[in-house]
Amino acid sequence: MKAFKHILLLCTILVATLAASAQEKKFFTHTVSKGQTLYSISKMYNTTVEEIVKYNPESAAKLSIGQKLTIPQNPTNDTQVVVVSEEREAEIYHTIQSGETLYRLSKMYGVTPREICDANPGLSTSNFRVGEVILIPRPVKSIEIKSSDAGETTPSAGSKKEEEVEIVATHKVKRGEDIEDICKKYGITEDELLAANPQIKGKKIKRKMVLNIPAPKKKEKPAEEKKAERELSNHEIFIKVEEYKDSLNRSNQGAEDDGTLKVALVLPFLLDSYAPSEQGRMVEYYQGFLMAVKELKDAGYSFEINTFDSGSKENSLSPLIESGKLDNMDLIIGAMYPNHNKELAKFAQKNSIPLVIPFTSKEDEIFRNPMVYIVNAMQSYIIPEVTARFTATFPNANVIFVEDTIKSNKKEFISGLIDELDSNGATHTTITLSNLTIPEKMLPTLKELLKEDKENIIIPTNSSAKTLGALLPALVQADIIDSLDIPDYKLFGYPEWQIHAKDTREQMYEVETYFYATFYSHYSLPEVAKFQNDYIRWYNRNIQNIYPRYGMLGYDTGYFFLLAASKYGKEMPERINSTEFSPVQTGFKFDRVSNWGGLVNKKIYFIHYTPEYKIEKIDFDR
Repeated sequence: MKAFKHILLLCTILVATLAASAQEKKFFTHTVSKGQTLYSISKMYNTTVEEIVKYNPESAAKLSIGQKLTIPQNPTNDTQVVVVSEEREAEIYHTIQSGETLYRLSKMYGVTPREICDANPGLSTSNFRVGEVILIPRPVKSIEIKSSDAGETTPSAGSKKEEEVEIVATHKVKRGEDIEDICKKYGITEDELLAANPQIKGKKIKRKMVLNIPAPKKKEKPAEEKKAERELSNHEIFIKVEEYKDSLNRSNQGAEDDGTLKVALVLPFLLDSYAPSEQGRMVEYYQGFLMAVKELKDAGYSFEINTFDSGSKENSLSPLIESGKLDNMDLIIGAMYPNHNKELAKFAQKNSIPLVIPFTSKEDEIFRNPMVYIVNAMQSYIIPEVTARFTATFPNANVIFVEDTIKSNKKEFISGLIDELDSNGATHTTITLSNLTIPEKMLPTLKELLKEDKENIIIPTNSSAKTLGALLPALVQADIIDSLDIPDYKLFGYPEWQIHAKDTREQMYEVETYFYATFYSHYSLPEVAKFQNDYIRWYNRNIQNIYPRYGMLGYDTGYFFLLAASKYGKEMPERINSTEFSPVQTGFKFDRVSNWGGLVNKKIYFIHYTPEYKIEKIDFDR
């Protein structure tokens, strides 16, 4: 009996301890906004998805706009303290309470109202709302690193031992690689590699060892071989484009310093390796970018363009950053690989330089870095835009989702659209593809599901070419067989369909097809045809037939951001959506992911293949 009482006492103490711990734990209340996911919210508060789900079990199944989440915080002055980086002291997040003002918070935390606004781009007295979470800045600490603490490093390009060797990249040795493999990869000789890495002479290279890669010595080709060459390599094209860029920069000489926008492009031109497809895309992006520069210069704007080859993803950008060549830039555009973007984002935030990332969308820096602009948005931000536009475009919709045996790759979109349809009282149902492709099932299924008083929209649940190739002929056939007895219907789908359209275009017109896209180009559109003609005239070559078209992407991002930075300067984040520009392929509409985060491009189009055999690019923001 005593033992039982002892156990009972221990259990009581444990329960009391847990209860006290729960009472001591403090929380933020976060209101879910459009496009946010558990992952993006966890990044905002420097916590984990698991921790959020622990206190909000219902969030594991679904997030809804306006939903309130309890976010745990550290028990320090009713706020959450988060270490941002080695260079910064702990930063504090504060949930605005009723009656609080900017001035009151500045006194509470010992910072100025301006410092709070600077830490939360877009924040002002006019949008200082109860329940919003804001970042309270702390001063930057200066860290002194003594040379004696640095340890031994691989010789760098700037060391005296290597003054005669031009280092263009670094390479981390992989398992099973030998010197011969590395030399072959970079097109250099063993002597050239050893000259750049004297520490490995007479030794066997090991996995994870970092080696300097020198520029290969140029070998003069025989005159006969030169004469036989008809088409320039991507490397040679890059050199020619660089010469053209230099001529544009020289025309700026004499312009006043404060009138010239200094721009850096940090892209993987991969000039130190043989990668023709990657080189081709980057060179083409660069060519389109310079077309935009030329047009803006003719309109009276002045630029200094600086280009840097980031090299392969194995490289680090530390040598470029530490060289100081980026310090005085007004705008940086790049890069391609996540590790390079992370390095550039850290530098951009430290130096308050806008960083435009044109290609990848999977960048965590967007959640905590106000200087970052993501052009190719994450799907979680695009889908709410699409579903809202869908219900506005088809307010009286009757949606029929079509499932194939192929696993759906659009679950997030389908789920979001169903939520939007339900909230608008729209009807929807789901059938299998076989109901439409098996002849004896096709007409009975359509007659049962299509409604005379509704706008009937058929949507497959995946974007594959195989599903589209099976669905379109069935819908065309149904219309031919029984067009008078069944109500009209339309087809709605996905950005990938612009790639599939070359094989299905005629049927897409006949069914009246729509799809959403963040970028789109087709030579039937006047602006695309003009760009294509100009590109051929400038560079005497055709643009590559890939999606997106990199020459057009270079032109669009170049024109838009050079114009915005030139016109608005430091006010660009607040005024960027006022930039007037007609893009060739990629549109722009930016929104901050949070008070302290960067900006993401939420621009979408609906592409409409009309029964009149025309392609309509629907821009909702005009």
